[in-house]
Amino acid sequence: MESGALFVPDGDAFVATELSQGAWDPGDANGGSALALLGHVLDGVPTLVPMTLARLTADLMRPLPLGRPLTVESAVVRQGKKIQLVDLHLLVDGVLHARASALRLRDADLTGRDDLPTGAAPATTAPLVPPYEAVSLRETSVSQAGFIRGVDMRHAPAGDGAEKGVWVRLEVPVVAGEPVRPTARMALAFDYANNVNVSMSPGTATTINPDVSAHVLRQQRGEWVAITGRTEFDAGLGRGVSTAVLSDDDGVFAHVTVCQLVQPRPR
Repeated sequence: MESGALFVPDGDAFVATELSQGAWDPGDANGGSALALLGHVLDGVPTLVPMTLARLTADLMRPLPLGRPLTVESAVVRQGKKIQLVDLHLLVDGVLHARASALRLRDADLTGRDDLPTGAAPATTAPLVPPYEAVSLRETSVSQAGFIRGVDMRHAPAGDGAEKGVWVRLEVPVVAGEPVRPTARMALAFDYANNVNVSMSPGTATTINPDVSAHVLRQQRGEWVAITGRTEFDAGLGRGVSTAVLSDDDGVFAHVTVCQLVQPRPR
């Protein structure tokens, strides 16, 4: 099923299309699509005052199947005029496949005040080569999984050739017939912090990420997101952790951590 969107509505449910297909199994969606759908539903939850996402913690417990109806249940755990806490559950046939806890904080323009705490200066955009100079996964991917037709992902070195990162841009609607909601666009990029700055030969191992945690300074601006950072592995436990910084043309807007479960392929 391909409709030009990651998901199509099915009554109160959603159905994942081939444009959400991940690289590990042709019958499953990738984690970025699941996070985008959770962000889409979150933006539909009303708040008492203007609020935006400050923290999203998601557990990706089971693969999200393509072509089958799924539902997203939301519940406001704490409602207030300063903070709101929302739980989101993504279910297939009543079975929980992913869950998220979203913290939203009130928005208030405090520019011009001289009685506020001071911290580090706003971080600048990551020093990657620009997207048009980077190599698209569409040109290099062995699997050609469906998600790369909906998301333009480009591997890029830093300007000095040292640090590596990726550029990510969503190119299709998250839900067919609906505009892309701000948190959905931003949440999709959180998943691509997995294995940041890692070089790995195709077919040697899988590194599934069962979770994503993001702290957000502000909403994403523009379409392209630069993802830089590092990944560390512990061979004795067969797992890893990625720590990434997400930025746009106006600088850093989020910090993301992701766990990896490393599974070597048979030799």
